[in-house]
Amino acid sequence: MFQTFEPFRQGDRELALISRDYTTTAVLDLTSGEVIAEEARGPNGNGFCPVGFYVPDWLDVLDESFIPGGKHWTADDEWPVGDFGFVWGCYWGDDSSWKVQHLDLSRVQQGVIARDERFGYIELATDGFRSPCLDPEPPQKRTSPPFIRVSKYQGITKVTFAVEMGFDLASGEAKEWRRLGIANYE
Repeated sequence: MFQTFEPFRQGDRELALISRDYTTTAVLDLTSGEVIAEEARGPNGNGFCPVGFYVPDWLDVLDESFIPGGKHWTADDEWPVGDFGFVWGCYWGDDSSWKVQHLDLSRVQQGVIARDERFGYIELATDGFRSPCLDPEPPQKRTSPPFIRVSKYQGITKVTFAVEMGFDLASGEAKEWRRLGIANYE
């Protein structure tokens, strides 16, 4: 069981990310039950198989003490608004680690989803993660994956990933940074 159903909201519209094909992402309108946007699949597919989706909302980035419209509520607290998300999964024939890609959802109501690899080929640290879909009892509140965290401060947005990195014990050298060609490990 994968986590390839992710409900989210844009304005007053209730939507969900789904995967109807093992390498594509689509957006389902939860009111009508119709797919309103779907990635085009090339002749050979794109090779990236979704395992899970995440579209953050303001409940994911604020603690429960913030009340919408309250005296401490700011314009930054209105974010995120369902215009971006993440898909994690693996490349067909790759190793068994999960990678992450960005989803631009800003034009789904016009039928367009855009996916890109803006973060590069990073391996997420997902050990111990258990999809809420596998729990016999539904979660009491929406949960975000523990390996993706988004934040916004003074208008600057940031995403933080928990990533796997292997180090040579004798030298302390990080093989991933060497593979990516990052000098001085900075």
